[in-house]
Amino acid sequence: MYTISHHLLEEGEELIAPPSIIYVAANTAAVKSTKLSDVQELSEGKAYWMKNDSIVSPANNYLKIYIIEIMDMNQEHIYFTATEPCKISPILDELIILQKSKSFLDRCNFQAKLWKLIGSMTEVQPLDDIEQTITYIYKNSHKPFSVQDLAAKARMTPVSFARAFKKKTGIPPKEFVLDTKIKKAKELIVQNKGINIKDVALQIGIQDEFYFSRLFKKREGLSPTIYIKKIQNRVAVVSQLFLQDHLLALGIQPVAAPVYPSIYPKTNGIPSYLEKPLEGTLLLNAEKTINSKDIMKVNPDCIIKTSLHHGEHQTLTWLKNNDVHLIDFQKTWDDYLEQIAQFFGREEAVATIKKEMEKLENRAKEMLKEVAKSGGWAVVWVRNEEIRLYGASNHACMDLLYQTLDFTPHQGLPKSGYITITVKELLELNPEKILFLWSSKAAVDKVAKDPEWDKLRAVENKEIYIPSSNEWDPWGPLGRKHMIEGLVSYFNLDEKLLYM
Repeated sequence: MYTISHHLLEEGEELIAPPSIIYVAANTAAVKSTKLSDVQELSEGKAYWMKNDSIVSPANNYLKIYIIEIMDMNQEHIYFTATEPCKISPILDELIILQKSKSFLDRCNFQAKLWKLIGSMTEVQPLDDIEQTITYIYKNSHKPFSVQDLAAKARMTPVSFARAFKKKTGIPPKEFVLDTKIKKAKELIVQNKGINIKDVALQIGIQDEFYFSRLFKKREGLSPTIYIKKIQNRVAVVSQLFLQDHLLALGIQPVAAPVYPSIYPKTNGIPSYLEKPLEGTLLLNAEKTINSKDIMKVNPDCIIKTSLHHGEHQTLTWLKNNDVHLIDFQKTWDDYLEQIAQFFGREEAVATIKKEMEKLENRAKEMLKEVAKSGGWAVVWVRNEEIRLYGASNHACMDLLYQTLDFTPHQGLPKSGYITITVKELLELNPEKILFLWSSKAAVDKVAKDPEWDKLRAVENKEIYIPSSNEWDPWGPLGRKHMIEGLVSYFNLDEKLLYM
C-alpha cells in the first residue's frame, strides 16, 4: 500500500509521522523519534527514511514536507540524494491527485510514476566504516569486486583503506574477500547435492573454474573435488547434542547440524573449535523446533537423531523417515562415538581416537596432579540467579575432573548430578577450593555480594577459580580435547580470578 500526504507546519506545530519516506520541500525539519530524545535535522531538498514513528516539527519558521508511506520496502538499504524541490514537488502533487482516483489506469500511472521518482532520488550509498564494508562483502560474495572497488565505495584511497581494514580485522582486505568467497563455496558444495565445480566458481564471482580450484586447494589444503568426497556421506544431525563433534572426529562433515546462537553468539552458535570444521554446514537453531523441511533442503542421505526437548510430536514426525538413525541417551562420550561409527563403517577409527584421547588424559593428569590433590574441590555453576553445586559423578564434566583427571572431591558433595543451593548453604559445606564452570565473572561478582561470601574458606585462602569455560563440553572427542587443554593451560598459567 502506498500513500502520499502533503503538510505545512508553522513554528510550534508538530505531527507524528509513521515509518515512511519524508521529503523536505521547504526549510529544515526537526525530527525526534517517539522512543528517543535525540533530535535530527533534515535539510531542504533531501528525502529520508524514518524507520520508527517520529515527531516532525519546523526547525525554524515554517516547514513544507511530503510523507510517502510504503509498507513493503527494505529501508535498511535505501538512501537518497539531494534534489531540487522545484522539480520534485510538482511530481508529488500530481501523485497525490492520482492516488485519489478510482480509475485503474490512474492507479497504474500512480505506481509507475512513484517508483520512477523514488528511483531518480536514490543514490548509491558510500560505505561509512569498515563494519559496513565487512557486511557488504558478506552479502555480495557472488560479485567479482576488487580492493580498489571497496576503497572507492568507502571514499578512501586503496592504501588508507587497506590499512584501516587490516587494523579492524587483522588481515588485509584481499585475504578477507577470498576467505569469504571460499566459505561461500564450501556452503554451496555442502548444501547443494551434485553441484559441479564450475557452477560453484560462478556463484562466488570467479569465472575461471581452474583458478578457483587452485585457490581452494591453496587455502583449504585440498582440492574442491576431494572436499566433495569428504561429504559423500550426506549426514544431517537433528539433536540438542553436538553430535557433529563425533562425526568430524570420524572424518565426516555433516550437511546440517544443531547450534545454540544465544550461548555462542560470536561463533555462529557453535564453540570456536567447531567453527572452521563446520564451514559450509547448514546450521540449525536447536533453541527452536527443528523443522524437517529445513533438513530436506540439503538432501541428506541419512539423519542422525536423538530425542528433542520440544515435544513428542516432533519425534513421531521423524520416526516416519526410514533414513533416520535414532540414538538413545548414552552415559559416555565414547558410547556415542561407537554408535555413530557403526552407522558408517568407521569402527577402526574409534580405536585410534580413544587411544589418542587416553594419552592426552594421562598427560594432563600428570601435569595437573599437584593442583588436583591440593585440597577438596567443589564445582559450581552460577546460572542466571541460580547457584548449582555439582556432584562427583554422572556428569560428563565431573567424570572427567574427578575420575579421569583425579581431582579430589570435597566431602559432602552430592553423589551425582547437581543441587541448587544458596551461598549460606555453600558456607555450610565450606569447600577448600571452588571451581566456577560456565560462569561469567560478572555472575560470580553478583554472588560475591552476599554477606556470607567472605566467610567461605576458599575466599579467605584465595582458592576461587573462574576459567573461561563457556566452551568446555567433553561430550565429544573434539570438545573433550578442548576442555582438557583448557584446564592445563588455565592452571599452569595461574590465570585465576581471586576474591580478596
